[in-house]
Amino acid sequence: MISNLYQSTSLRALFRKSQFSIFALTFVICSFTFATISIFTMETYAKQNLQLLSQTLLERIQPAVVFKDKGAIDQILADYTTEHAIRSIHVYDPEHQLLAESTKQIDHTSFLQSVLDKWFLHDPIKLTVIHHKKQVGELVLYGSSENILHFLKTIILGLAISMFFIVIALLWSVNLTYRQIMQAIKPLTHIAQLVSDQKAYNLRFPNNQIKEFQNLNMVFNELLEEIQIWHTHLQKENRQLSFQAHHDQLTSLPNRHYFYEEIINIFKNKQYRHNSALIFIDNNKFKIINDQYGHLAGDAVLREMASRLMLSVRQEDFIARLGGDEFAIILHTIHHADHLQAIAESLLASCKEPLDFNGQLIHFSFSLGIAFSQFADNPDDLVMQADQAMYKAKNLNPHWFLYKPEI
Repeated sequence: MISNLYQSTSLRALFRKSQFSIFALTFVICSFTFATISIFTMETYAKQNLQLLSQTLLERIQPAVVFKDKGAIDQILADYTTEHAIRSIHVYDPEHQLLAESTKQIDHTSFLQSVLDKWFLHDPIKLTVIHHKKQVGELVLYGSSENILHFLKTIILGLAISMFFIVIALLWSVNLTYRQIMQAIKPLTHIAQLVSDQKAYNLRFPNNQIKEFQNLNMVFNELLEEIQIWHTHLQKENRQLSFQAHHDQLTSLPNRHYFYEEIINIFKNKQYRHNSALIFIDNNKFKIINDQYGHLAGDAVLREMASRLMLSVRQEDFIARLGGDEFAIILHTIHHADHLQAIAESLLASCKEPLDFNGQLIHFSFSLGIAFSQFADNPDDLVMQADQAMYKAKNLNPHWFLYKPEI
């Protein structure tokens, strides 16, 4: 709905529209100004030329008027109306009687020429024919705007040709400018896309030859730097929060919630489904240690248990503190019960040495309950089997027991 209402346009279209608008406005103003100046210049030139023609004609026609040679007058008038931009010529005697006249013979007079005749050459040129300081006649000459019209047609044709080449140059200029801007924008869009898709806040916009884009790049780079700092800070906080949510504060081991996620993964992963084992560990005299040495000593024992257990298993095995004095170990790639016996003996041996707490030697021990994942149908079964095995191990010596299903 929104996309239908909002119609976007390309940068190239905007350039073309704006430059063509400027071109059209400039062309109209310049053409009108140039045509107006040219017409009025041509008008002045035409009138001056008409004045000179009139003077020349007067000198040629004077003898014929004096002798009233109508044939010579007609011939001279016909030559002038034919060869020059003259609409008509009239010759009158002193009593203002028409002696002769000549009008230019043309097949068709254009409407524009008629308009120009009325605008610029409406008034005739009147000259008195004088012989021996005596008026012998009068010459009346009407100019024609045919040269002005021809000049206008030439101007219009020249403007049309100029407009064609200007349009070609304008299109070339628009495309060149568009390519330059797109070359400047392309790195920006590429970096922005990477930042958006991959959250690559470490990237920076490159230097740009266009000053405005360079200023924009500097602003965005400062913004990216701030975002990167905040992103790094948030990642660090998220890691800390995630660690706190999945680990025990006292021992820094994975907590019960993390432990159950790993147990569920055993039954989801075919690689671990039939060759994993779970060991439940419980301190045998933790309540006595707390009562005799205090809770700080008890905490020290728990930290020591965590440290010794970690040193007694492989790197790929998973150790967690379930709460209180209970720990759990998830073992992978266990194929034989003999392996479990060796691991159990190694774990029990890790608590033989007492803990030196503020000069006091604290002896502690724990019991191990072991269960195979292949004998359990689901995570709850595996946890229950290991828990049952641990309680049986408390009454045994050594304190470990492997759960075996009843046949």
